[in-house]
Amino acid sequence: MNADIKYMLAMSCVLPALIGIFRYNRIHSKYHPFIYMMILTAVVETIFYLAGKFSALSMFPRFVVNIYMLVNFVLFLYFVYTNRYISKWVLQWLLIIAGVICLFNFIYLRTFLKAFYYLLYYVSGVMLIISIDILSRQIMVTKEKLANNFWAWVSSFSIIYNAFTLLIYGQLFFAVTNEQNVNPIANIHHFANLICYIFFAVAILKIPENK
Repeated sequence: MNADIKYMLAMSCVLPALIGIFRYNRIHSKYHPFIYMMILTAVVETIFYLAGKFSALSMFPRFVVNIYMLVNFVLFLYFVYTNRYISKWVLQWLLIIAGVICLFNFIYLRTFLKAFYYLLYYVSGVMLIISIDILSRQIMVTKEKLANNFWAWVSSFSIIYNAFTLLIYGQLFFAVTNEQNVNPIANIHHFANLICYIFFAVAILKIPENK
């Protein structure tokens, strides 16, 4: 799979971002952090694409991804906090732990220009657990059909997204997969992301308009 096809698949995140921007003023501000997450992802994917085209930028994406993981994690936690799925105490401790892991990764690697895998596993794991908790709460909702429930859509595909991230990068990091199988696994990840972004777009359409 060449870089252009990978970019086209990755840029499927533009779909929920554009729908979110279009509906931005029509929905409550408590949903806005999710739209910011989609926009941020589109920016990062574009940087990755440009880095593949220009060798001078080849080391830059790893630094960008490390920053992206932290910012995206903060947005996610703020998103679920403002919607009362986690408490302020939990929010604060999860952020403190993320900062400690980020510092450990920097000390261990001695640079910001390498991927912070420990941070990746932490943020993906936390987002996975919180998404499972949110989905379990939606199942108990009796007044609203799950098909019309924004949180049911978001939490379901957040589970898939983060579980797949842990599966893929866990295999690579712990050398479970042979080197020649790295590219096929990465290609599968692109298709999984495509599916998740399409349904994130559907989720945004399920957000009730602000009255």
